[in-house]
Amino acid sequence: MAIVVGSRGMGGFSALLLGSVALTLAGQARCPVVVVRDTARPSSGVVVVGVRDEGDLGAVRFAGEMARRRKASLRLLSAWTYIQYVGSMAPMADAARGAVEAKAAASTRVLGSVQAEFPDLEVTEEVVRVPSPAGALVAASLRADLVVSGTRRPAHHVGRSLGRVTHAVLQHAHCPVTVVPRG
Repeated sequence: MAIVVGSRGMGGFSALLLGSVALTLAGQARCPVVVVRDTARPSSGVVVVGVRDEGDLGAVRFAGEMARRRKASLRLLSAWTYIQYVGSMAPMADAARGAVEAKAAASTRVLGSVQAEFPDLEVTEEVVRVPSPAGALVAASLRADLVVSGTRRPAHHVGRSLGRVTHAVLQHAHCPVTVVPRG
């Protein structure tokens, strides 16, 4: 089961902002929430899913099922930020390298799982170093039919809790976005 909701779509600047109903549903629902913008454009045949770690396997499975139903390919996008100004802090380079290797390994494990579950689905994996993971997903939305993102909900958070990346993708994506609760 999923909830489908439209965006505000009132034109002008307000069309860029997502309405409070969509944000509230995406932040609090216990099932996937699909936010659809009024953007009529030809199908790209691609579903993109943001992958941070194995905790996103539910979102990846949902994205795989959507790609299968649409007869589309699935693109796993694992975007990580880099330390732009390391300067004289050379020991941090080893820590950054370790984080990159961990990201790539997690993405590869998720890839293996989705390929086993959807053997007939064309699945690609991309691990990218970017200044903004949200920006990478928004850019990917230009060439996608759907972007899927998992949520991170801290245990002691009150109110909406989407995480910075998911919130930004909901606000700026060029295609429908599905938010899948983790866990």
